Amino acid sequence: MRILLTDHAPLLATAAGVRAVANGLQVAGHEVRVLTVDRSGAGPEAFPMRRVVCRRGDGPADLPFDVPCFKPLEYSRQTFRELSDDELTAYRQAIRAALDEEIAAFDPRIIHSQHIWVGGHLALETGVPYVLSAYADELAALRDDSRYRRLAQEAAENSGRILVESDALRDAVLEACGNLEDRVVVVGNVVAVEQLVGIYQQVIDERFGK
Repeated sequence: MRILLTDHAPLLATAAGVRAVANGLQVAGHEVRVLTVDRSGAGPEAFPMRRVVCRRGDGPADLPFDVPCFKPLEYSRQTFRELSDDELTAYRQAIRAALDEEIAAFDPRIIHSQHIWVGGHLALETGVPYVLSAYADELAALRDDSRYRRLAQEAAENSGRILVESDALRDAVLEACGNLEDRVVVVGNVVAVEQLVGIYQQVIDERFGK
């Protein structure tokens, strides 16, 4: 199976362990590519990956501001809430362009995007079946900035599945995003590769038929 993993955080900072997921899928025989946002475009990995580079004051960077995050972190103090409307537009356009190129080159059967957020909405725009992983951080951020609510709501409503690590988080997603029927799935802190691939296959089958 060809799987494109996406996240708006640098690979080392991803709460979900995107590197571990990518490595596990690859070891299991699947084709994997990763698209992230990072401060640098370099770094050896065991799988193909692409970085949209955000770095303030760096002309060659894709975006002239630091990597946006939900709250100030060690690798960036730039929050999504602090992005101007023009910066948010440029951010979405840069990731969309990278995503379109990855899809043209890789033709993934499914996209797995971290967070119910901008990346999830961009996955929706591609027309490729997609799965989201959800966390408490984006749900809190949605309450603080209305610019992201439509994007997140549409990303959630059209996702094949939304993966969460607890019943409490499932309830929070349903409260924030409305009736998503049975598409919010509790998978725990660590998802087994076999379970993850099974979820991907269910989503693909529901879209295209067995």
